[in-house]
Amino acid sequence: MSRDGAGLVPALVDWLSSAAGHDPAPGWEADPPLDELHCHPDLIARLSEVARPIAGVRRRFVGGCPVIEHPQGCPIAAAAGTSWLAVRSDLPAGALRVGAPTITALGSDWLELNPWSENVAFARALDLLRAHLARAYQLAGAPA
Repeated sequence: MSRDGAGLVPALVDWLSSAAGHDPAPGWEADPPLDELHCHPDLIARLSEVARPIAGVRRRFVGGCPVIEHPQGCPIAAAAGTSWLAVRSDLPAGALRVGAPTITALGSDWLELNPWSENVAFARALDLLRAHLARAYQLAGAPA
């Protein structure tokens, strides 16, 4: 699966676009069996590496794709395929920018980022991704 929004698992899109009313994930859900995944294991590992340092985040799998959540249940990041990564962040994409967004059903508060940016050193790319997740976490915990 590529970054093509049409290739995203409908269950994931539905889950992310209707986040209100979902119970929070109970913790850090284990990886499902490989035959149930709709996200490459390397991308799952990348998202996990970026999210784990943020205290309290939770992970669940929806339609075989990882979703990172705030402890209150609001999804803050998700990944699918080999390179589709979206974060609910209001920071500019900068060096992690992708072309035009591939999926608009999630709304304007979701930002698609390149998890494998070739234009940035490895450690710097992780720092940039962590900054987006930290901001998403902050926004999710802010009073409405």
